Parts: sequence; structure tokens; C-alpha cells
Amino acid sequence: MGLTKTYKDGTIPAHDYAFSFEPNYNWSCNYAPQSEISDYLRNTPRKYKLYEKIQFRTEITHVAWHEGKQKWVLDHVNLNNGEQGQTEADIVFSGMGPLLIPQIPKEFENFEGPKWHTAQWNHAYDLTNKRVAVVGSGASAIQVAPSIVKKVKSLDYYQQTASYIVPRKNATYSALRKWIFRTIPFVRFIYYKLLYWSSEFTVAAFSSKMKDLIPLKAMSLMAWFFRYVQVRDKVLRKKLTPTYDMGCRRIVVSSNYYPGLTRRNVSVHTEPIVGVKGQTLRLKDGSEQEVDALILATGFHVQEIFPKGFMIGKEGQCISSVFGKNPHTYYGLTYPETPNMFFLLGPNTGLGHNSILFMVEAQVEYAVKTISYMMEKNLSSIQVTREACKEFIDELDVKMKGMVWSSTCKSWYQNDEGRVTALWWGSCTRYWWRLRNFYPKRFAGVKKI
Repeated sequence: MGLTKTYKDGTIPAHDYAFSFEPNYNWSCNYAPQSEISDYLRNTPRKYKLYEKIQFRTEITHVAWHEGKQKWVLDHVNLNNGEQGQTEADIVFSGMGPLLIPQIPKEFENFEGPKWHTAQWNHAYDLTNKRVAVVGSGASAIQVAPSIVKKVKSLDYYQQTASYIVPRKNATYSALRKWIFRTIPFVRFIYYKLLYWSSEFTVAAFSSKMKDLIPLKAMSLMAWFFRYVQVRDKVLRKKLTPTYDMGCRRIVVSSNYYPGLTRRNVSVHTEPIVGVKGQTLRLKDGSEQEVDALILATGFHVQEIFPKGFMIGKEGQCISSVFGKNPHTYYGLTYPETPNMFFLLGPNTGLGHNSILFMVEAQVEYAVKTISYMMEKNLSSIQVTREACKEFIDELDVKMKGMVWSSTCKSWYQNDEGRVTALWWGSCTRYWWRLRNFYPKRFAGVKKI
């Protein structure tokens, strides 16, 4: 159960997109383009003959637990012909993730020109010589703005909060290196492990106890120097300078962002947008900009993984309401009121430092252990106990208070109360270690009749 999104490009190290069981030896560079990543993610399930088991163009409209049947009942509709259907399942995996529902502020609904969210990129629209507005200043906006600035007539860039930017070195992989990776797997294994552990050790820098020590100070100094060298205009540099602790919001790796914003056809605005009329954006200071197209890099409804009423768990509980307010899961993977269901990339399993695929694989391995236990004990259903969830959440909240994500800024990592619900507090290795064993005492099961 999951949905897909379309991005313009990918700017995460390519090896982080590769599954551990299916390494890719042919990436063209460290930060491979979207087309290569897309090909890899399409070809992998094709190799394992998964397409024949997938029902495409089918939208799940409602999911409910049936206590009598001890099954999940899923209502769905075929998007090609509108045909409705219903499926019963013993086990359900939710692969929807938190970055699912685009957040589109209401004021932009009245914009009369072409507009789209970065997660739903309009590849058919030609931006050449167009007056374009990009709203947002997070990772997506920082990827988009410099990639289109050379082709557009003008770019109005609307920033609410500046981001910390560190340089990116996109090394090209030579034919010799690809050959070595392909013919000597051990070399590729060592290379991957070096990448993994170099990222893994950076999580220590996000501890509030470490922010005044060398790791984060060094990164902060690097970001300052990088900004100082690439943005010579003092007024613009001030606009692009963050005023919160580094790491509180996502640190973005980019070497073309600052050069892109310093071009003559770019205007950076920090005043809030207060109104939209036709194709004109009006700012709080009274200024107006008319544009041909509007690109929204405005993030996602991270706290609203499911639409209201979409999922009904045990005892008729609306799971979307619980998840939206203050999710109390067990390692983001299971929840007491959702027997036989596993949430991949659920609450508090996101990362700010390493490969998310590592987390997904750890979760799948744990789910398989849980299902194996069900089969061994002849159980029709299994659910985590409230006590196990409480123990996990209590520890998580204490640990999270010591991380920079809970400090001096408001970010999508947090819910409305300021509690961090999106990220895992520790290293990937620690998460895997915690889930390496299945503990039956933390679960309750129902025997098959």
C-alpha cells in the first residue's frame, strides 16, 4: 500500500538509493541524475518479477480492521475505468511514508497560471523565457532554483527561512572505477561502507551537547565560509544567513544554489506573500510580482500521513487522527490498534544524516521476524502492547530533548506542540541493533480458531 511522486531531479548520493541485496555498479557519478535513479528503481522489481504481483493505477480509498475475520478490509478503485473493489488481507504493509501529501497553502489556490508542487513536477511545461516564481527555501527549492535559473526569463524566489548550505562534490565515476566495482565486489563493498560510516558518525554532531564542540562548529564554519565566498552582495548574503542552530532544520548539500541566486535575473524575497490575484503575487511590504508559472516547494503534511477516516483500526479507532496528533508507535513500525500492520518509514524513523533505505530494510527484516513468529505460534493476529510503545516513546522523548532538532527553530520534524515526530534520534546502526531480535513479551496475539 503506497503511492509514488515525481521529482525533477535527485540530489542524494546515488549509492544511498541502492538496496543492499542489489548493488548498482554503473552510477555515472556520486550524485546520479533522476533518470538513472528512476531506471534503477524500475529495473530492480522487474528483475525480481515483482511487477506481475503489483496492481497499478489502483487507489486505496478505505482500510479497516475486521475483528471477527481477523483481517484487514481494503476498499479500492481502478483509476483507469472507475471500477470499485474490495480485498481482504491477513498482513498489510503501509509504504506511504511521511512525505506523501503535498502542502499547498490556500492563498495559492487562486493563482490562475500554471502551478505545481515539486513532488508533482510538470515535465510537459516549458520554462524557457518564462517569468517563474519558486516558493519555499527547503531542500526541494534549493534543488529546483539553480536548475532552472539559466533557462527562465526571471526567477522570483520567496524564502521564509534560510537554510544552512554546505558544498557538494559530485565526482564522476570513470569506466575503470565502474569496472572495478563490477568485477571486484569487495572493493565496492568497502567503498559503500566508507560512505555509510562517514555519514553515520555525523549523527553525533546533532546532539545538543556537541553543538559547541568541534564537529558542528566545523560544519557551521564551512557553511559560513562557503556563503561568504559565493555571495558577495552583503544584502543578499544577510537574507541567506540562517538565524538558528545548525542542524535544527535540514542541512542541504549544494554547490550551485548560491551561484544561482546571485544571477541578474533572480530576485530573492523574504517578505511573506499575503495575497494572490490572477498571476500576481502580493507581498506584505506592498510589492507585487506578476509571473507566468508558480512552483511550490512548500513541503508536505508530515503530521497527516493518512486522510481523516481513511484507516480504521481495532475498536473503530481512526488511525489518521491518532497519527496526526501525537503518534505513539513502537519504533515507528507497529501500533497497538493496528494488528498485522507494519508502517514502513512511520513516525520517528526519518533521518537527517544517512540512507533511509537502511532503515526500511531493518524494518522489513523485523516485520518478517514478527510474521514468522505468528506462523510458528499459529496466530491469526498480533499487535504490539501499549506498555512496549510507552517504553519506547518515553525513552525517545528524553533522547530527543538532547538533540539539536528540538532547539531553536520550528521545522517539519516537529508537530504543532514542538515534539519531534519525524526523525529517529540516533544512528542507523543503533536502530538496526534495537530491532535485531523479536521479543514476544512486547506483543499480544490471537490464536487461530
